[in-house]
Amino acid sequence: MAQIIYVSCIVSAGLFENEFYITVKDSAVYVDREKVRVDRAPHNGSKVKGQVVAYFIEEKSDQVLVELPGEPVVGGLRAWVPRDDLTFAMTA
Repeated sequence: MAQIIYVSCIVSAGLFENEFYITVKDSAVYVDREKVRVDRAPHNGSKVKGQVVAYFIEEKSDQVLVELPGEPVVGGLRAWVPRDDLTFAMTA
């Protein structure tokens, strides 16, 4: 079974209906809504906490380097995040 990693992020509305604008540390990325989990969608410029799919790259001590899906806006697609900011999900 493959493991999907989610990382904590701040979520805002994207430019298009099918995307969100997410921030993780110093990176900001436009991401397809299907790759983001939120309790409620942001509206009218609001921001909400969420989780975005991330790809594991490397781990050092209590930090994990992940790559984010989507189009970078600020920074790059990769970010070092605390291991505690990750959630793991199993897939078939």
